[in-house]
Amino acid sequence: MGFLDRMGHFIRSQINNLILENEDPEKILEETVTAMEQELIRMRQGLAEAIATHKRTERQYSQYQKAAQTWHDRAQMALDKGNETLAKEALVKWNNYQTSASPFKNQLEPQRSIINRLKKDLLSLEQQYTEAKTKKSLYIARLRTASASQKMQEYLSDLNSRNIFERVETKIIELESQAELSSAYHDPLERQFISLEEGNDVENEFAKMKARDFNHPTPES
Repeated sequence: MGFLDRMGHFIRSQINNLILENEDPEKILEETVTAMEQELIRMRQGLAEAIATHKRTERQYSQYQKAAQTWHDRAQMALDKGNETLAKEALVKWNNYQTSASPFKNQLEPQRSIINRLKKDLLSLEQQYTEAKTKKSLYIARLRTASASQKMQEYLSDLNSRNIFERVETKIIELESQAELSSAYHDPLERQFISLEEGNDVENEFAKMKARDFNHPTPES
């Protein structure tokens, strides 16, 4: 699995966690951007290692090629001087270096392809990382604004539905009435007037009852 495939798999799993486990969206965003940053570091390290390996391969291939060229030139020189035996021996050396150089030559093109692919993937991930950082800041700001707005709406709704100010006012009136009543019963003079008022109520009711009896006498048996 390539770098970008792993990155895509991670992001999809994080989104699934957000949906299935009801995790904190801000935490998911932070973790996703952090994971992308760590993947970027790994990709840069991988690219640096691939470039270093390619350079070593080029250097070794170049060394074998130079040695092969040297022995090829010597074979030519020996042949020019009429020493065919020495020329053949030099060509054996030339062939050995050519054979040794061949594996390194064969590695160069695949290594270049890997490096080019890594550079392309790295560039793509860097663009995604930059975009993700920007979106993360925007989304977190939106999340916090939405959360604050939701809490405010809940608070205002609670005030409206429960009519808290009316409830408090009713309670205050209740307490004030109780305080006045309590105060009245503790004041001796106030108690006398209350007794008189209560007594007047009894006398008045008794007078009414007598008046009714007088106006409507009971029939004699």
